[in-house]
Amino acid sequence: MSPSLEDGPSKRPGSGWSNQDMPTLMYPQINSQSGQIQLYKCHRRYIHTSHGWSRTGSSSPNDAISSAGQGEKVHPTDGDEGKVVKSLMSQLCEKFYAKGWMPGTGGGMSIRIGSGTPDDPYTVFSTPSGIQKEDMVGEDVFELDMHQNVVVPPSTPGLSLSSMTNLWFVVYKLRPSTMCVIHTHSMNAQLVTLLDQDSSCRRNNNVLRITHLEMIKGVGNHAYDDILEIPIIENQKSENLLAPDMETAITNYPKCNAVLVRRHGVYVWGDSWEEAKTRLESFDYLFESALKMKSMGIDCGQIPRVNKDENQVKRRKIND
Repeated sequence: MSPSLEDGPSKRPGSGWSNQDMPTLMYPQINSQSGQIQLYKCHRRYIHTSHGWSRTGSSSPNDAISSAGQGEKVHPTDGDEGKVVKSLMSQLCEKFYAKGWMPGTGGGMSIRIGSGTPDDPYTVFSTPSGIQKEDMVGEDVFELDMHQNVVVPPSTPGLSLSSMTNLWFVVYKLRPSTMCVIHTHSMNAQLVTLLDQDSSCRRNNNVLRITHLEMIKGVGNHAYDDILEIPIIENQKSENLLAPDMETAITNYPKCNAVLVRRHGVYVWGDSWEEAKTRLESFDYLFESALKMKSMGIDCGQIPRVNKDENQVKRRKIND
């Protein structure tokens, strides 16, 4: 005989420990957009111990701040767009970590809001230094002005600005419509900078050339049969020292929305966070394609011969 609902919650179908019986602090519910924003605003994904290594304050389960678990609910209509952006960055970084693009404490991102007018100045948000991106919360994010001054520090104590922070501003200055910059340590991104310099995949030591791949359309400003040129700059001991070379690369390659850093990773940007994310995914797909094509003996930077032959056949048929 099946148990009735009156037999108590422990006997109700689907009411086990894995079915939302855990305390909200330990297993936050994300049944709506507002709930998801609240989760990424202040709830760590890992259960911290009081003696474990941590860059996030007291390491209590509800850290960033002691009252975070009881904090107010955040919703996009509340008027505080900054809290929403910080939560979004936390969510995105967790996804990028899951893809293997922000391993360890590597990688980061920035989003800016506003229109740049005196009445609506830009506000820039930046991920902190040395934090595990899969466990980052919105309360860890720095809020800055366009002069790189910290306007609102993280609620989490002990965090510092990332050494890549000045690079966000290089992109914002040279690409004025940019509203989001993402930096990853993707395996594909760093390996593609090591392709044999004699390979025709690269015109020279500082450029990766790719053509005739469908996902080229996803990086912006290019069509399938265009030759995409992605500048490569040399890595430095500290990330902030990349600024001069990055500025030169962005200036010299105005059609490209990315800069590769040799033996390091890639910077990608867009006019919205959605566009930056889409371009990042497209670039990484192209980097993986370039590496695999190289292993197959295929030149990723040359127009395929078969296409030339097919076009000639089509022209002959039309002429006939």
